[in-house]
Amino acid sequence: MQDLRILFLEDLPEDYELNVNTLKKSGLEFEHKSVDNADDFINQLISFKPHIVISDYSLPQYDGISAVKDMQKINQDIPLIIVTGTLDEETAADTIKRGAWDYVVKERLHRLPSAVNNALALREEIIRKKEIEEALESAESEFESLRNNVPLAVYRSNVNGQLIYANPAFLEMFGFDTLREVLKISIPDYYVRPEERENLMNELLSKGVVKNYEIEINRRNGEHFWGLFNIRAIFNKNGDHIYQDGIISDITEIKIAREELIAAKEKAEESDRLKTAFLANMSHEIRTPMNAIVGFSDLLLDSSYSKEQIEEFVRTIQSSGDTLLRIINDILDVAKIESGILTFEQTPFQVNSMLKDVYQSFNGRKDTSKIEFNLLPGSPESDITLISDETRIKQILNNLLVNAFKFTHQGQINIGYVLKENEVEFFVTDTGIGIPEDKQAIIFEMFRQVDESHTREFGGTGLGLTIAKNLIEKMGGEMWLNSDPGKGSDFRFTIPFDPEMKRQHPEPEPVKNQNKNWDDWTGKTILIAEDVDSNFEYLETILKKTNATILWAKDGIEAVQLCGENKDIDLVLMDIRMPNLNGYDATKRIKEIRKDLPIVIQTAYALESDLEKIRQLDCEAVITKPIAPRGLTEKLRKFFLE
Repeated sequence: MQDLRILFLEDLPEDYELNVNTLKKSGLEFEHKSVDNADDFINQLISFKPHIVISDYSLPQYDGISAVKDMQKINQDIPLIIVTGTLDEETAADTIKRGAWDYVVKERLHRLPSAVNNALALREEIIRKKEIEEALESAESEFESLRNNVPLAVYRSNVNGQLIYANPAFLEMFGFDTLREVLKISIPDYYVRPEERENLMNELLSKGVVKNYEIEINRRNGEHFWGLFNIRAIFNKNGDHIYQDGIISDITEIKIAREELIAAKEKAEESDRLKTAFLANMSHEIRTPMNAIVGFSDLLLDSSYSKEQIEEFVRTIQSSGDTLLRIINDILDVAKIESGILTFEQTPFQVNSMLKDVYQSFNGRKDTSKIEFNLLPGSPESDITLISDETRIKQILNNLLVNAFKFTHQGQINIGYVLKENEVEFFVTDTGIGIPEDKQAIIFEMFRQVDESHTREFGGTGLGLTIAKNLIEKMGGEMWLNSDPGKGSDFRFTIPFDPEMKRQHPEPEPVKNQNKNWDDWTGKTILIAEDVDSNFEYLETILKKTNATILWAKDGIEAVQLCGENKDIDLVLMDIRMPNLNGYDATKRIKEIRKDLPIVIQTAYALESDLEKIRQLDCEAVITKPIAPRGLTEKLRKFFLE
């Protein structure tokens, strides 16, 4: 040992010198000091810090046994060797028992170097052992801290799954309060599917380790969670499987998120597929009526056709135009639904009268020759007044009837309602082809149809039922169906109903001048503000039949000028979208110079936000394009009543 320091406890200088010389002769190099009393001995133990102490057994004021006791208080790792002239075996054994490391009789002083070397070697071994033990204790403490604080369930179990050890996270994960409780359980007893243990153990024994094995587990309270197991098999020296160490992490949220992600991916892919199919179908549905409109319009210019043929062409054009308009309205309704801008009127109307209007619009169709079409309203005595959006309810019933007639070749179609306590239940039933059970849920989804193939027999955009269901739900009702393939379908929906309105009937508005010919507006002047030539020509053609004088303004600036210059103008038919000055601003300027001049807005805008902006203008009425001749004259008639 380099820099070896030896402290001698000796009262006789000659013995001290003898001991030093004996050690040096053996080749030992060392520093040394000598003391002969307790105080000096303790001070040198602290300041000199010897590696070994050589002490006489008996000193005048001190002895070796006392020195051993004092050394044990300060540092138990310092060896002490007793050197004495006489020492019997019993005293020597007692000395060793009390803490001395060795003893040497002066007559055999030649043993001193080997005793010192042995003591130093033993001291080094003890120090190393302590260091190892301390390192092990530190590692065990750190490992125990890691096991106790890691948010993963750590356990050891025997080959049968009986727990031998479990950390606090295991207790929390399984819902136990104490380690004593949890050590009584067997992990396989908590498998949701016990048969999974055989698969797990087979993999563990064949590989020695199992990684990322997902198992559904029961907690103590019966609640399920998904655990991710990582297990290592432990074998004894004979190769016998004696137990396994495992780590479990709760992946329930991850698994749910993963499943949701997969579902979202599949839904997105399905949505993309449906939208692609929808666009292709929409192109077909729009181009089909457009083909009829364009084709038969060209035929009208051919003078070789008879009057009857031309009338049939016109009817086809009108029918195709109606079909195209329904498609456009459906697309606009979908846009309103998805953007959340749908609004509803809340006005009173009689249910039986509303149903009669719907019934008459379908009765007598050419495709009803083999179909018995029945209206089943409440009796006149039980007629009710409903406060809701009559137009929207008619739209829903129309959609249901269009489908009923489309899918019913013969039999019956019924429309009606049943009055319940706080709601009115409307129905449309048919004896058509019906809907398979696996398709009944999807037909209310956007872009979905029972038959989505390119070879499907029936046309349609696949939006009608989606729109109907959304409208019903936004009006506070529900919609559902019952259907048997080959037997027919029964569509029903509810609208909230106030029982206090059951017997009430809205008072009809008084009609003035019932004998007057409403469409003879001789002496009246109408200004049409419209920048599109064909639109003006269409409106002019309709209004000329009324004998009114028609003026034309091609933009908002011209409309304002004409209203200021011509006091004979009785009404303005104002387009919203025009160059130079739009209809909004033109209306405001006209009202500034002629506040009482009626202005009727005509617009192609159909979104509720646009219509609401128009309603906020100081105008008398709004009419949306496309404008039907009858609808136009009915809208303007009230302004020419005397």
